[in-house]
Amino acid sequence: MRQGFLFVIFFVFAVCNLNAQQFGGNPSSVKWMQVNTDTVRVIFPQGYDAKAQRIANIIHSLQQNHSHSIGDKIRKVNIVLQHQALFSNGYVGLAPYRSEFYLTPLQDPFQLGANNWADQLAVHEFRHVQQYSNFNKGLSKLAHILLGEQGQVVANAASVPDWFFEGDAVFNETKLTQQGRGTLPLFISNYQSLYIANRQYSYMKMRNGSLRDFVPDHYDLGYLLVGYGRKKYGEDIWRKITDDASRFKPLVYPFQGAVKNNTGVSFTQFVNDAMQYYKQQWALVPTVQPQWITAKAEHDVVNYQYPYRAGNGSFIVLKNSRRQVPAFYRISENGKEEKIAVKDISPDNYFSYNNGRIVYAASQPDLRWGNREFNSIRVLDVATGEQQTVANGTKYFSPDISRDGKNIIAVEMDPLSGSRIVLINQQGILFDSLPRSGIVFSHPKFAADDAHYYVASRNAGGQMALVKYSLRDNGAGEILVPLSNRLIGFLNVQNDTLLFTTTYEGKDELWAIVDGKERKGPFRLASYATGIYQGLLKDSTLIGSAFTADGYRLAAFKPLWQRVDIKDELKERYLNNVFSNDVFSPREKAMLDSLPQHQYDVSKYRKSHNLLNIHSYRPYYEPPEYSFTLYGQNVLNTLQSELAYTYNENEGSHKAGYSGIYGGSYLQPLFGISHTWNRTGLYRPDTTVHWNELAGYAGLQLPLNLSGGKQYRYLTLSSTYNLNRVKWTGIGKSLFRDADIQYLQSRISFTSQSQKAAQQIYPHFAQNIFLQYRNIVNQYKGHQFLASGALYFPGLMNSHSIVLTAAFHSRDTLQQYLFANNFPFARGYSAVDFPDMWKLGVNYHFPVAYPDWGFDNIVYFLRVRSNVFFDYTEGKSRRTGMVTPFRTVGTELFFDTRWWNQQTVTFGLRYSRLLDNQFRGATNPDVWEFILPVNLFN
Repeated sequence: MRQGFLFVIFFVFAVCNLNAQQFGGNPSSVKWMQVNTDTVRVIFPQGYDAKAQRIANIIHSLQQNHSHSIGDKIRKVNIVLQHQALFSNGYVGLAPYRSEFYLTPLQDPFQLGANNWADQLAVHEFRHVQQYSNFNKGLSKLAHILLGEQGQVVANAASVPDWFFEGDAVFNETKLTQQGRGTLPLFISNYQSLYIANRQYSYMKMRNGSLRDFVPDHYDLGYLLVGYGRKKYGEDIWRKITDDASRFKPLVYPFQGAVKNNTGVSFTQFVNDAMQYYKQQWALVPTVQPQWITAKAEHDVVNYQYPYRAGNGSFIVLKNSRRQVPAFYRISENGKEEKIAVKDISPDNYFSYNNGRIVYAASQPDLRWGNREFNSIRVLDVATGEQQTVANGTKYFSPDISRDGKNIIAVEMDPLSGSRIVLINQQGILFDSLPRSGIVFSHPKFAADDAHYYVASRNAGGQMALVKYSLRDNGAGEILVPLSNRLIGFLNVQNDTLLFTTTYEGKDELWAIVDGKERKGPFRLASYATGIYQGLLKDSTLIGSAFTADGYRLAAFKPLWQRVDIKDELKERYLNNVFSNDVFSPREKAMLDSLPQHQYDVSKYRKSHNLLNIHSYRPYYEPPEYSFTLYGQNVLNTLQSELAYTYNENEGSHKAGYSGIYGGSYLQPLFGISHTWNRTGLYRPDTTVHWNELAGYAGLQLPLNLSGGKQYRYLTLSSTYNLNRVKWTGIGKSLFRDADIQYLQSRISFTSQSQKAAQQIYPHFAQNIFLQYRNIVNQYKGHQFLASGALYFPGLMNSHSIVLTAAFHSRDTLQQYLFANNFPFARGYSAVDFPDMWKLGVNYHFPVAYPDWGFDNIVYFLRVRSNVFFDYTEGKSRRTGMVTPFRTVGTELFFDTRWWNQQTVTFGLRYSRLLDNQFRGATNPDVWEFILPVNLFN
């Protein structure tokens, strides 16, 4: 009974976050094609045939040869290749069951590796397909039968933790490619940094994170636990555990029980054993303590990244933390920090600096289409703080600026043709290299003569090289570091010395090449147990950004200048893994090198294919109504539908309806219709009347993304034509006339907000405006207007927020038709529908505590915060002219939590002290309310 109750509650909390994809994100001009097999349908834009064929071949090989460790069942999946988004990601989701690959690879190879990006997505994401296909059994399958795909989502989330989903997928990519995340030093260093800092967290804190302390995410935790289980208990251990857990064997805490049943140790002991295994390995890694330049901050994670020399012994860095958004700083020789400017919203944190100018790529989303993105290039003058835009509407990344400040070099990314190098200035493109198919360039830097440039280059096999090219021709270039299974990035040029970060013996180190008349190197300069990223030389000292459990800290090292003969190095010395070859075999890691080259048929994909696509159904009871709703959404995510039936037990009425929105056109059509039979009302104590109702609406919506600079901005315009028709039956025919109300509803919604740090409750600066007007357009008369808004400002401390709210409402007094009223009345009072109403509110939000504590793996408290408020509402009667005030002072206590170590939920309590009598007589002035989670329902 206890587990059943918790399952129902979990369902309520979990159904709110089922859709990860962008609705209507692609313009209608995109022509979609498909490769359709018995295992996968790859849906792709015209021209991407080769990528689709390779992805299909990878997936067939994975299912035929690498499925036993999770289960051999497979449910065919649709994969949509998104080619115009600039973020690097992919996912597999249920409700609806589909996958999307975002094809632009990441510039930074240290985060996700240098594998061919589409290959890595196929290996990683198809593992999720195999998981969902094999976790649909037992009670999970029953939930699927009863509720559709949403039912399986909830059941799988309740029985198998998200760390297993991602950890198993990361393990798979590490096992089957040369550069899965399990081989990347930065990925492993996340937990290694906690060991070095002697920080031991509870399992619940490792699962749920912290707003104060650095806690690696569920990818890192999952990989370590999954890898340890495979090494200790064999290849099929997780197949056995997840088979039991997804069946809810045992019913209470199924995953923990399944671990115990299949390993013979308790889940707590299993986690402790795994972490102890890794600690024993990390204890063998020598840790050199450098001279730290930036200090630790208590209960904060502060990052200082990409240091550059700026004269007078100072550095230019990018700084951010849990309390502050990314901003450029100058750090003087005595350690004093001077803020230069907040960085615009950007695709990554990377920037370059030269001779008083900072250059970086800023995000520029498409006005309408969410899956189409661009970048613009910004140049910031450090001395004046003035910023200018050099290029708009581009796909440029990782720019660098020449010493004279006239030219900029950047990488242009194209998932189809590959990447190329462009040289630009305010007038346009001066030079562009030939696009090299299958090659990804990253972090280019001008050489000292501004006539050449250095760049990190990776090929389709994941090998990386360091190359020097001329800006005068498209020659082959000079290879400084040959192709090998290593990572290279974060280049920095100081006179004739090129510094860069590269992997060596399982660590990310700082190296250098002296590129004078006689080229020398490469040299190893410095190594740190958890990695050093971007360095500079200052006299006889090396400064680098070292990764720690307190963030990226600037540190000083004595450079080694140890010459490395690359020709004699073996690739195994570059990327290491924490497991022996009994877990990762060389043959399996070379899987992508020996794929079958089957050519599948290519055909057109009709956008109307399975347009309704009912994927889930949800019964619901909220007294006095029972309802049953069907949810539909097509694979291209251009139509969302709901079909619902509702029975009212008080009236005995029945209602059926459909609502939908189409996102495949620039203007989004909205439409819906419902019919209610046998509505019942009491006309007199001895007379009951009955009627039927027909309601419908149709209209258009235009969602616009106006984000740019330092602000996220969204504007949504909508207008609908609405019909509400009442037809009396029985005795009601003789008492009333049938009514036919037709009205227009128009809305404008605008939000604008600055970037927000993790500990900031609200953005320091934000605005929200909502306007709504309803007016009857047939023989009746009636109208209603509502305006509401909010202004957000910083409070006395960085994490505090001041929120000012206001609203105005006006309606007619003819009483021919009353529209539903959603005016935000003063808190604590029962709302009264005056013809004219005004409201002002003042709120002060502040954190109370960061518990980082939970119990019984049920609920975990990240933060407790409070709000002190004052509301003032006035309602005016037009007949008498009397104005009635409603004033409230009070406080709210909010709990930011995670339930079942997974679902984020905020709920709270409110106390209101009513300072005026309610409109219809005196009431108790002390009002207590429970605040339901704002993210509780769709």
